[in-house]
Amino acid sequence: MTATTTQRHDDPRVERTRAAVVEAAADLLTTEGPGAVTHAGVAAAANVSRTTVYNHWPTREDLLRATIESVGKLPPDVDSLTGDLRTDLGQLFEQLVADLVDEQRAPMIANMMERALHDSAVVTVRNEFLAAFERAFRTVVEAGVADGQLRSDIDVARSMAGLAGSFLFARFMTPAGLDREFADAVLDDFVTVNAPR
Repeated sequence: MTATTTQRHDDPRVERTRAAVVEAAADLLTTEGPGAVTHAGVAAAANVSRTTVYNHWPTREDLLRATIESVGKLPPDVDSLTGDLRTDLGQLFEQLVADLVDEQRAPMIANMMERALHDSAVVTVRNEFLAAFERAFRTVVEAGVADGQLRSDIDVARSMAGLAGSFLFARFMTPAGLDREFADAVLDDFVTVNAPR
């Protein structure tokens, strides 16, 4: 590519195109699920060429990652933790609970879980997010152990699965559903049950 044909990242037209593509991808993710977030599907929805989409997001994983981040799904920021066990647990699970109580976003989560059974790009992005979440959760648990609020033999992976699983079970498997009061009670119970004896 010559200097005259190279797209500059700070070019407002390029940024508008990127924003339009991500917006189209986010709409597809929300309405049709992660299976619809392909280079071809997003290009058609954004009314741009596939080449344009590939230029900015060379792999489907890149495209999915950008799309998921655009709808507010970001790995938890360890630097924003307060050091207070219950507050930090609430902060870590806030995004999941907020999505599960939202009538538009909850089906997207169910769709993502189903799609991860057979879509390697979804699996890759999901695993990246879960690894980042587990690092943050481990930080919170280790701090809770260090300051005597949690027992020292707590299993981080099982604890994380138990908490997230409780929210998912309440939302998708019970007639009562999930609300913030239930979510708060689950987190309170976790702290109580896992307190040093």
